[in-house]
Amino acid sequence: MFTMYPSGVRQDIDVCQERNGAIYAVECRPAEDGRFAIVQHLNGHSQDVLPKNLSAHATVQELGGGTMAIRPDGKIIFAEDKTGGIYLLDPATADATCVHPAVEGIRYGDFCIHPTSNNLIIAIKEDHREATPETQATHVHNTLVAIDIESGAETTIAKGDDFYSHPKFDSQGKYVSWIQWSHPDMPWTGTVLYFAEWDGSALKNVTRIAGEAQKESIAQPKWGFDGMLYFVSDRTGYWQLYSFNVKDHSVRSFSFSGLENSDFAIAEWKLGSSTYVPLDETTIAAAVITNATSKIIIIDTSNSSVRDLELPYVDFAHVASGLYRVSSESVAVVSATTASPQELGLVSISPEFKRTVLASTASFVLPADYVSTATHLTAPQKYGPLCDGNVHMFYFPPCNPEFEAEKNTLPPLLVFVHGGPNGTVTPALNLEIQYYTTRGFAVCAVNYTGSTGFGREYRERLSGYWGIVDTADAVSAVTYLVEKGLVDKAHVGIYGGSAGGYVTLQALHMYPDLWAAGVSSYGISDVRALQADSYKFESQDVDRLLLSKTVAEERDNVLTERSPCNHAKKMKAPLLLLQGTTDMVVPVAQARIMAEAMHLEGRVAEVVEFEGEGHGWIGQKAVYESLQRKGDWWVRYLT
Repeated sequence: MFTMYPSGVRQDIDVCQERNGAIYAVECRPAEDGRFAIVQHLNGHSQDVLPKNLSAHATVQELGGGTMAIRPDGKIIFAEDKTGGIYLLDPATADATCVHPAVEGIRYGDFCIHPTSNNLIIAIKEDHREATPETQATHVHNTLVAIDIESGAETTIAKGDDFYSHPKFDSQGKYVSWIQWSHPDMPWTGTVLYFAEWDGSALKNVTRIAGEAQKESIAQPKWGFDGMLYFVSDRTGYWQLYSFNVKDHSVRSFSFSGLENSDFAIAEWKLGSSTYVPLDETTIAAAVITNATSKIIIIDTSNSSVRDLELPYVDFAHVASGLYRVSSESVAVVSATTASPQELGLVSISPEFKRTVLASTASFVLPADYVSTATHLTAPQKYGPLCDGNVHMFYFPPCNPEFEAEKNTLPPLLVFVHGGPNGTVTPALNLEIQYYTTRGFAVCAVNYTGSTGFGREYRERLSGYWGIVDTADAVSAVTYLVEKGLVDKAHVGIYGGSAGGYVTLQALHMYPDLWAAGVSSYGISDVRALQADSYKFESQDVDRLLLSKTVAEERDNVLTERSPCNHAKKMKAPLLLLQGTTDMVVPVAQARIMAEAMHLEGRVAEVVEFEGEGHGWIGQKAVYESLQRKGDWWVRYLT
């Protein structure tokens, strides 16, 4: 779930927190070999506060998130990337001390600090000590723990489920809330919200509040200033806002006119997601997502009224975005606009409305004349087993004032298929897409069936059809653009990463005459091998996505049929495969298997392996080279 940017940029603002007016953000630095720095923003000044020999990055569930938390005294608790230990950072002096060493194989993340006891934290603990590469799906254990960083004592306070997230103390330290779920669920298919009394060392009177396996997804429980526990549930078909009263255990449903078919949360691929935040006893700032496009609103909980802040941020459906409280009158925003890439912004709501950009993931500004602005389009499903709905897409036309196309010619098209597959693409400015549109390519970013940002029914329609419906949707999108006279049907390429790489490989053999070239980044070529090698978080999701509509005796045949490496003979388009050598999500063998299968059939396939890179690139060399390789590939085969 990474976004790759061209040269000269910082890749990701991963998490943001505030204390006493200072805003702290974790930034990934490709130029520092993918190191994760902690940056302080205060009074218009920004500075690194983490020693350069340390990297702040939690790796629970492999995909990370929930890296740091700030104590009432302003010091920062964070997970260190290399050692897995828990560190305490004093941003005033930039001194960092390991306060809870981790033995090899132990990871921590998603921290919450007790409001009155600085030494006490709760966190997710992930234990890999029993796991091997072959058993990582079954022998990794997750629990919820309480840690006293002064004495070193660690106590397990919740166990038994496969996963935990969002552990939170209330403002008085009297209660703890959290989410938990087990296989085969993912956070967006079924989770359960609990709360309990905290007696100083353990949970008492544990109470189930909401959620149900396979039926209801709960997201982002947060304690409000009014003592209520707020959370988001998709029980209506969309992630809507609710509150829980600890006094009488009543649940309140919020209804906002015109937003009933919108989402107030996202698919939580990472820990620590934050798309809404209480500001005071009656005010909540929230990002609301409709058709994968976001806006920020202010909610008055006393009367359920809503005010649109009319800010330009549009990509809260993306996992890397977030909304964080700075004060009762201001919020920090990690997001992007249609004209600028991901940034850290400070928005003052009162007494004067003001937006200030504190940091940007780009070190340059793309002139407005060169920015291709997305148009949201829907096309009828014309291919595959589901032809009773629509396909969503964002279309980015070529845009370069210095280039004039020949008369009566149409631009070549690049089809971008996002990862997940229960992920999403937004209309926000993406510098890789702009890299292509400024060079004469049109780009179609497809939110195929299964994508988030369109409600539960749309994302669940993919179950049982992974690799078929999503692939067919990409073809329906191309057909629509061709019929509208927007693109050249003879020069169409397709690319994506992870599940998007899988769709790319599927498309090349299922619809071989449509594509002039393809690029798969850490894509899946053998779903049977993926099941055998998969990491814990997604290990049983393959069954839901591939086999939930398959009878037992046909399972083996389906795994064979939906593995692109078995269909190299049908592929006509040249294929570029980009892969990290230390990828734990989609192992490097997946790219090698695909290339070997194509070579045996006399097909064109090139593999580029990035040493030490995982599931997405964080090092400068890999970021630059991958973009250059793709750009050269498109020029060679599509122009």
